[in-house]
Amino acid sequence: MAFILLLLFFWYVRTARALLFVLYLWQLKEYHMGRLLAHFHTSKGKRLFLHPLIGLKLILLGLWFFEPEIAGVLLMLVYAGEIFLLFNSARTKALLAPVLTRKTAVLILSVFLVQSAVLAAVVVYFFDSLFLALLLFDLLSLFIGSLVVLAWQPYAVFERKKILKKATEKRKRMKNLKVVGITGSYGKSSTKEFLAHILSEKFVVLKTPEHKNSEMGIAHTILYDLTDEHQVFVCEMGAYSKGGIKLLCDMVQPTMGIVTGVNEQHLGVFGSTTSLFSAEGGGELVQSLPHDGVLILNDDSKQLHELGPWLQLWNPNFGRYVWCSAKTQKDVFARDIAADKESIGFTLAKRGEDEARVNLPVPGAHNVENALLAAAAARELGMGIAEIAEAFISVPVEAGAMRLKQGKNGIDIIDSSYSANPTGALAALDHLKYWEGKKIVVMPSFIELGPASRKRHEEVGKKIGEVCDLVFITTADEFSALSQGAKETGMKEESILFLENPREIAQEILRIAQKGDVVLLEGRVPAGILPLLGA
Repeated sequence: MAFILLLLFFWYVRTARALLFVLYLWQLKEYHMGRLLAHFHTSKGKRLFLHPLIGLKLILLGLWFFEPEIAGVLLMLVYAGEIFLLFNSARTKALLAPVLTRKTAVLILSVFLVQSAVLAAVVVYFFDSLFLALLLFDLLSLFIGSLVVLAWQPYAVFERKKILKKATEKRKRMKNLKVVGITGSYGKSSTKEFLAHILSEKFVVLKTPEHKNSEMGIAHTILYDLTDEHQVFVCEMGAYSKGGIKLLCDMVQPTMGIVTGVNEQHLGVFGSTTSLFSAEGGGELVQSLPHDGVLILNDDSKQLHELGPWLQLWNPNFGRYVWCSAKTQKDVFARDIAADKESIGFTLAKRGEDEARVNLPVPGAHNVENALLAAAAARELGMGIAEIAEAFISVPVEAGAMRLKQGKNGIDIIDSSYSANPTGALAALDHLKYWEGKKIVVMPSFIELGPASRKRHEEVGKKIGEVCDLVFITTADEFSALSQGAKETGMKEESILFLENPREIAQEILRIAQKGDVVLLEGRVPAGILPLLGA
């Protein structure tokens, strides 16, 4: 009996952990089925189904039909090993579990009730098949946890619609509020931060919080943070399907729009370039703007530049388009750009108006594009060019996508891990030219690029080969494409490493890096690597 109780305890603890991971995964993918399914096409997603432990458990399942006692003992040993790994993950703060919210609290309670009910039913009614029932529940935990999430979806949709309606009605009552809607495939957060900072010099401004660019995050911002005192609401808007930006626009009712740029970052989720361009390319945004509104666009984005005539078809009677460029003299443009490791300087100009010199204390020359978009929006809201330039001086370093930090051995560390997309990665790699020492990159492959994935990875690989001495790729997906691109531009094969463990990566970096060298952490690198490098 003691053996059975111990087996049940081990099973309950490890299965609870497995169900929490399922909820974490759903939350990470924002409960979006398309994003979740896209994850299962990655190496980490496939590993959920092809993990050696699953193979071992399937063998034990077969063994149970011939030697049930031996199979039971072996299963308990496997569960004991899993619990050891669980506590080790908790000790090293590597345990993956959902962030506690009202929704996740309901889901956690639900999966534990399901788990407990199944356990009770098995013990009372199917005790003779205890081993078989426990093992089947174990093997199917990913599907069982997902079924619990999906079972709550009708209620979640009902609640979401109710919240969105309340937010929409509140926004409608605020007749004098100016709303700047910002969308695009990349650069949204930096543009939002720049614009909110500039406008705060003259207006009472509210901006969407970090990582809150979806419907529920924006709705909660409107309901709980937006007040009658606010004059401008700067709203970052993200979507993963056609119609997603239109849904957000119906709620926030933007009076001005910004499209930061377009690439294939979420093509794998959108399913087609038409759907992607409709949302992140600005089609749904311009369709939702008032006739006397303004749409501000980044002309330096090749895809967005080509979409210009197409955008006009979405709203033929729309008011004005303002194009910005750091390369050519468009409506708002930059010239005499100068950059170093920690900051950017450029002359801000608007066609037909005075110019002003801007000193922006954030690293990365690519931020000039985001700064121009913010400056154009601020100018449309009544601020002068000199006034805007003065406001840029006090922009916090955190407003940019890259942060320069100091690590062990005196090495410089560029933390560009906020998000990952090919355009941002190329810009971050270009920034390494300001260092004369060794240049090391740690990065995963990009996700959700769809059919464009291999081509974009090869492009980034070529840039890595041009500027870097060593690269650590932390995910197996498209490793061959990154490697091929890097070798084409001169990087040796032994300098292109696939390594997932953050401790091993940090140890190797600290073994060879010294003062004057730089390490770029690009994209969602393994958790814990920054403190291991001393940053």
